Amino acid sequence: MLAPIQHLLIKKRIILASGSPRRQELIKSIGLNAELCPSHFGEDLSPCGFENFSKFIEATALGKAEEVYNRLKIGDNQEDLLVIAADTLVTMGSEIYGKPKDKTDAIRMLTNLSGKCNRVFTGVVLKHSKGVHTFTETADVYFGKLSKEQIYAYVESGDPMDKAGAYGVQGPGGALISRIDGDYYCVMGLPLHRLCCELTNLLKTT
Repeated sequence: MLAPIQHLLIKKRIILASGSPRRQELIKSIGLNAELCPSHFGEDLSPCGFENFSKFIEATALGKAEEVYNRLKIGDNQEDLLVIAADTLVTMGSEIYGKPKDKTDAIRMLTNLSGKCNRVFTGVVLKHSKGVHTFTETADVYFGKLSKEQIYAYVESGDPMDKAGAYGVQGPGGALISRIDGDYYCVMGLPLHRLCCELTNLLKTT
């Protein structure tokens, strides 16, 4: 996807505004040599001030991107700097399922999600010297009917504790999911196809 403009990417200092090992793996998988720079953005925005979940998640990703961009552009060649930031949100109906506070919270979330469909939003921001570009991808994730034993065993594994919705599609959490409608990588936290398309369009115009 990126091969026709690979020479343009070489000229960019690409920063992934994240500490997520999953996003790092994904960005490497498409051939991008991105530096990891976790954002110091507080992520304390309230969804109440936004018209929908897409706007909310994009605003959070934008906060991450701008904080890292402004920190790195000092003393750097601003023309060469491209910051990629993303944030993922798990929802069911009007409720947001963030990262669990503790094991009890993880059990509550997984019990609620059992046998139902939740929607994942991943907002992505590309921040560069000419401005900002944002987009959101969504996917519907269908859980199988989970027993208490399955939920407790998964929580005890520790896998859910740092993930929105208390689950990850990769690893042991994948066994809980019966179907995904939409981009698998959106659920992982970085929609690769859309990212490649947006980067291609962006670099052709800058």
